[in-house]
Amino acid sequence: LINRALHELNRVATDTSKHLYDRNRGVYDLLRYGVKVQPGVGETRVTVWLIDWKHPENNDFAIAEEVTVPAASARAYSKRPDIVLYVNGIALGVLELKRSTVSVSEGIRQNLDNQKQEFIRPFFTTIQLVMAGNSTQGVRYGVIETPEKYYLTWKEKSPIEDPLERQLVQLCNKSRLLELIHDFMVFDAGTKKICRHNQYFGIKEAQNYIS
Repeated sequence: LINRALHELNRVATDTSKHLYDRNRGVYDLLRYGVKVQPGVGETRVTVWLIDWKHPENNDFAIAEEVTVPAASARAYSKRPDIVLYVNGIALGVLELKRSTVSVSEGIRQNLDNQKQEFIRPFFTTIQLVMAGNSTQGVRYGVIETPEKYYLTWKEKSPIEDPLERQLVQLCNKSRLLELIHDFMVFDAGTKKICRHNQYFGIKEAQNYIS
């Protein structure tokens, strides 16, 4: 069952006949709703969960630095995203880091360049959170194909003074990262979107009020 589930994930992620948006959405559906597989002929399908959404601590979280990804085109060169976040071996987040003297905009444009067809677009089929940051401006975040002007800043009180560290902790701690992916992303008529901080906290307050 595990092998069949992974085969289906790989099939959806590597379907080059589809646009990045559609492939990413297909992968997202498998992550969020599980992979339906059939144990045998005539048997009822069962759901294989690639991520344990209810119990974040049950998942295997990993961080890799400067991951070399071959370019899709033989005429282009490989790319090396600075930081890649993995959950159960699946790349779900990417972060481009810049020196304090280099604008975060450079990291955002680097992410956008990486998503071009000739470079490493296939790498982004599983990526859910796309980030760029430095130690003076902090982190800007978006999703696949988010235009530079729509990258967001997360604002939340914290005793951590360094803006880069503070916002990474707030966005990427295990439970928050999975919650943002599971509950606060939408695919809207060809555009993938993620919530702003005020939308997140507004919904959380509304849930508390209703409950």
